[in-house]
Amino acid sequence: MFAEFIWNAENIAVAGAFAIPIAAIVAYYWFQATKARANAGLKQTLAKRGMSADEIERVINAGGQG
Repeated sequence: MFAEFIWNAENIAVAGAFAIPIAAIVAYYWFQATKARANAGLKQTLAKRGMSADEIERVINAGGQG
């Protein structure tokens, strides 16, 4: 009985209706976190090279909207 409930076509459709937007939201925030991590790593690397804050800002802004 439980297996019939889980694999019922209506239940699969409802689960898919919730799973697709949730996966899209998770992917969006994962991408944003990855981008922020890469940006922080770039800033650390530039600071270790001895660049000033103005030079780092110019490099970051040269990449576009980021």
